[in-house]
Amino acid sequence: MHKRKVAAFIAALSFLWIFVAVSEAGDRVAASGPEVSLMGGVQVLNQNDTALPDNFVNIPAVATIGYRLTRDVAVEGEFTWMIPVQQSVSLGSGQTVDRKNPNILAYQANVRAHLPTSIPLSPYLAAGGGGLTVLSNTDADRLPKVDKSQTMFALNFGAGATYGLNERWGLRADFREFVGFPKNDAPGFSDSSGADKIWMERGTLGVSYRF
Repeated sequence: MHKRKVAAFIAALSFLWIFVAVSEAGDRVAASGPEVSLMGGVQVLNQNDTALPDNFVNIPAVATIGYRLTRDVAVEGEFTWMIPVQQSVSLGSGQTVDRKNPNILAYQANVRAHLPTSIPLSPYLAAGGGGLTVLSNTDADRLPKVDKSQTMFALNFGAGATYGLNERWGLRADFREFVGFPKNDAPGFSDSSGADKIWMERGTLGVSYRF
């Protein structure tokens, strides 16, 4: 519960910073324009009483296409493929087995609010929403087994930074908290009590390019 309160506070702070940045952007438009980024890293699916018995580690492949509205505010569309990694997990009976979750796709529309700086390093807060799809897979090593792809609403919020190598290329580091909301009767993600939210932390590094 404490973690949920902290996450809610961070989300509220993210939205507040974005609102202030959009409101005060004014005429700071010198650095506006399209941009793309490619990133990879680690994504963890937290314990979930109605679907996931333990933490699962995934390798996220992330691609974004965005547009800098001003020097400080950007909007972007993001696509993530969470590639599962097999690992030892503990079942409710205490048994330890090798399992991995199904492949998961996430697609989000985000807003980034950058802290105005005069150096190449540009920190930002970000938040957005969209969908998350768990692809069907009933192989013996999958947990949970999903006989039909499940799509659910999802939100994300977090922070990151870009470091400009020159006027076009840059390095980007990003940390996000995702939360998915499966339906209460979603096969593989629910029980008689309904379905728990799926919380996920993602850390990525990559490159960005501005046109």
